[in-house]
Parts: sequence; C-alpha cells; structure tokens
Amino acid sequence: MDCSLVEMDDNVRLLRLAGDLDHSGVLAIEAKVLDHCGGPRPLVLIDLSETRFVSSRGIHLLLQAVRIVAEGGGCLLLLNPSASVGSALEISGLSSQGFRGSESDAVATLRRPRQGDVPS
Repeated sequence: MDCSLVEMDDNVRLLRLAGDLDHSGVLAIEAKVLDHCGGPRPLVLIDLSETRFVSSRGIHLLLQAVRIVAEGGGCLLLLNPSASVGSALEISGLSSQGFRGSESDAVATLRRPRQGDVPS
C-alpha cells in the first residue's frame, strides 16, 4: 500500500492511496493517514481510485480518519472508490463520505458550509 500527500490550495490535504487496504497495507500507512487528518478544521480528500481492496482493518482506519477530522471540526471525503471498495464502504456505513467526480468538485464540496457551521 502506498500513500502520497498533495497539499492543495486553502489547506486541503489530498491523500492518494494505492494498493490493498488490508492488514499489512494499513500497517504501512496508518500513522501517515491519521497524522494528516488532525488539526483545526481539516479538509481532507482520500483518493481511493487506485485502492483495489479494503478489509475490515481498512474500514476501521477510514472510520478513525473520519472521527479525527470530525473532532477537529473539518470535513473528509472518500474520492472515487472502485466498485468493490464502494460496496465495502456502503456496508460499513461510510458511503455518506463517498464522492464521485473530479478533485476540483470534491474540493468545492469540502469547502461548502455544513449545517451548524457559524460564518466567520
């Protein structure tokens, strides 16, 4: 499993995951993924378009990432999961975090005010 980070404009973090998000894949990237989900109001895209498989351990990692981002008052989207990964996300309840489309459309969605946000 490979994980690369792209810092986009306006503090959006794009994590590109490639390979299998199984036990050994999670061990290889877990610290890096969770580190990039922290901070105040993080905006995080996790690109799953090159992720071929996700196990229960991978789902657990994604749930941890969602929780950390939410605790920081931010937003996380899982970008373009494959059909098999998308099915696992749906079964696990993570489908609401899924997004299909371009990176720029996903960034616009991340920046959109959410219910309960207070304008600054």
